[in-house]
Amino acid sequence: MHLPVSVVTIVKSRTEKLCHLIEQLEHCHPSPAELVIVWMSSPSELSLIRSEKFDIVHKFVNQDDLPIARARNKGLLEAKHDTLVYMNVDAICAPNFIEAGLREWSQHSVLHTKVKMIDAECWHLDHNLISASMSSETTLTDSDANDTSKKDTPSEDGPSEDNNEIPHRDQITIKQEDHHGKFSHDSICSTVFFINKTDFEKTGGFDEGYSGFGINDEDFFTNCRTLGFAIKEIPQITFLPERPNYQCPVNHLLDFVKNAERYYSKWGKYPRPDVLDAYAEAGYINQDYIENGIQVLQLPNASKNEDDTETPMQTSPELSAASITPSRMAAQVDKQVTQLRNLNTGVEQDTHDAAANNTIVASRVYTA
Repeated sequence: MHLPVSVVTIVKSRTEKLCHLIEQLEHCHPSPAELVIVWMSSPSELSLIRSEKFDIVHKFVNQDDLPIARARNKGLLEAKHDTLVYMNVDAICAPNFIEAGLREWSQHSVLHTKVKMIDAECWHLDHNLISASMSSETTLTDSDANDTSKKDTPSEDGPSEDNNEIPHRDQITIKQEDHHGKFSHDSICSTVFFINKTDFEKTGGFDEGYSGFGINDEDFFTNCRTLGFAIKEIPQITFLPERPNYQCPVNHLLDFVKNAERYYSKWGKYPRPDVLDAYAEAGYINQDYIENGIQVLQLPNASKNEDDTETPMQTSPELSAASITPSRMAAQVDKQVTQLRNLNTGVEQDTHDAAANNTIVASRVYTA
């Protein structure tokens, strides 16, 4: 059975997560009528993937890379059905989430699921397996994992040995509190949300004036509230594998600052005070940014981790800049130093009129 719903996702390189997402949607009851996939980079071997359960529509770019906001707008505006569901390609959804969302949705509202972060290694497991392991008091065995009454068909994207065992809840670590921990509530809301196409068009879509990392979700949901839309949470839980950039790594400092200033110019307040306060405590920006605007005082120092990986920024006063990947910083530092002077002399030169930038022209032509 299909519901008249278009699910939209965007993907660049995480094709194994895309395969897992398709598999999950195929096991939803009922399933959506359509999945729209917007490819943010050049087509791959999966760019024509199909499903026997619902239509899959692929949208491609006519440029090297498609920014996140533009990719989201493209998919949501070009979807066939009036009821839209945006999904992060990493999301591990409940089998009944579409039916539950439609039951609770009403005009001029945006619905989102609850979200719990899990270990990144568990990305290939399905929702029922994770839920079962969370509630189990004992380690589940291979025979439990093979009991079809307890699970849907496992993903083939992960290692075969992982698909034959349901991790105990001690092995699947929830990375957040129920109230989203250190993360922005609006960033979490955007993991899976329902919106009517007419309402989405009224918002003007995601503001394509933001660039790089951060704040686009906060801006979108702030805009929805300003328009009088109700933001509602449904009880279904979406699991989300943890990724370092969910905690705002410090090597996105300049993007984040620039986008925060754009948000301030539109809404009269700064977003994500947890992150900005952490930047200030670490000495990257001025302590009095609320009164006097943000000034970047220094860039993070580059040093090397034992495993040569990025260390995410902790949104707390104990924030440390001690472990940014040297190779990545080296590639960005020249550009960032050039941007630094521009940021401190006026971010407004890159901030256009908010209303104009937050309006989607209905006649905009995309390459499908």
